[in-house]
Amino acid sequence: MDGILNARKRIIIMNLFKKILSPIIIISLLAIPVIANAKDESSNSKVYKNIKLETKNGDILYRTFDTYTPFLTGSIARINTNSLISKGYTGQGYTVAVIDTGVDFSHSFLAGRKAGEACFTSNASCPNGSNEMIGDGAAKPVHPHGTHVSGIIAGSNSSMSGVAPGAKILGINIFELNGSASEESIISALIYANSVRDKYNIISVNLSLGTNRLWVGECDTVSPDLTTIVHTLIANGVAVVAAAGNSYSYGMANPACISGVTSVSAVTSTSDTVTDFSNISKYTTFAAPGYAISSSVPGNSFKQYSGTSMSSPHVAGALALYASYRPNLSVPKMVFDLQEKCPKAYDPPTKIYVCRLDFSYVSTGVVSPIVTDPSPTTTVPESNPSPTTTIPVNNSTPPTTTPPLVYGTMLGKPRLNNVTLSKNDLLSINYSDPIYGKTLIVKYILSCSDNSYYEFSPTSGFTNHTYFIRVVNFLARSCSLRAVDIDSKNGPSTQFIPIDK
Repeated sequence: MDGILNARKRIIIMNLFKKILSPIIIISLLAIPVIANAKDESSNSKVYKNIKLETKNGDILYRTFDTYTPFLTGSIARINTNSLISKGYTGQGYTVAVIDTGVDFSHSFLAGRKAGEACFTSNASCPNGSNEMIGDGAAKPVHPHGTHVSGIIAGSNSSMSGVAPGAKILGINIFELNGSASEESIISALIYANSVRDKYNIISVNLSLGTNRLWVGECDTVSPDLTTIVHTLIANGVAVVAAAGNSYSYGMANPACISGVTSVSAVTSTSDTVTDFSNISKYTTFAAPGYAISSSVPGNSFKQYSGTSMSSPHVAGALALYASYRPNLSVPKMVFDLQEKCPKAYDPPTKIYVCRLDFSYVSTGVVSPIVTDPSPTTTVPESNPSPTTTIPVNNSTPPTTTPPLVYGTMLGKPRLNNVTLSKNDLLSINYSDPIYGKTLIVKYILSCSDNSYYEFSPTSGFTNHTYFIRVVNFLARSCSLRAVDIDSKNGPSTQFIPIDK
């Protein structure tokens, strides 16, 4: 086995030396898998992008280094919030409700940002041992995710700041101790946010979470109660902002697919190309930076995460920032203004263009007049190219009799490229995984259709790897891959792919 691996390493090294003077191309930008989603949910996703590895002269091009500076300052500069902040508009007077894994308000980056705290769970996971808690300590974090999201929205220190450093955060934890969240808890949190919207002057709700199941069209009938409270909030002037998801797919997770939701895909802080891991559909509202974003985590520390989880708070904070500049606008009007002169992000596999968040033209004051009944649509202009016909499309809405939806934070997952079984019973597993935060991953688990599974440790360096396993009586026809993080939590599984034999 060592001989096989060493031979493989020698081939890779030789290929890299051959390409040392050639342009370095990024073949995949992956997110960090952390939170588990519903078992078997991924198998219900039938629509995936046709992602292919970049090649030149038949050789895969690897990334050997990264010149990108991974700080929040890069993403903030990209969306040009300073065009309003320099004029004294910082989101002051407004609150963003962060419905997530809780918020560590003792973090220095979030000093003075707390508006309030609450907790809603379905398995007695609140700090008081019940399913509901409101008040100080209620949003005690069960995972760093919510604190990271909050820092993107409103954090600040002498080195960098979030999108709206003058805004407040209403921290609401809905996640159980096992890392999942129920639809019931999300609905309870949204109902609570609606009930205190005037008390805290809530301008937006951030939902950096979603299902593994995806929808190409709107999904209002899938979760009627969730749809009702989402529409109620929007009608009451509170934007609901949600991550599109990280399944490398055409289609979006629920709740991003609900009509009227401000849905967000991911780009890097240096490019307007939608990242490989980001979901997208013709209904996606914005793209915003979501790759290698450094922000606050519990323990007064900072970490770098990637995913549409990081893109969504850029937009939720942007709405607070814009509201401090132009108050008393409806949600559709705010979205319309931010879209009106936006630069376009492009997703090559689907040929979809979507507005990339940018304040460069908003701060000039030259925006359209306020209208009394703006169009509620969040679709991209019809003049933009439609998805290619090579991508499977299923516009039918899944029946409401499907199993309950289980939600997880939108941090992403590895990509399983191919699995090959040789004649000598050697199973070759080719996969791509994150560059950043790989230390968070303890192991990978390959699950196959014959109920067999195999564990192996992550490989350092690059983003594309091949692992070999000797198998006996291997009968599987397909396999999927998932990661396990340092907290022993399973990341969402990739789609099952057929085995080459």
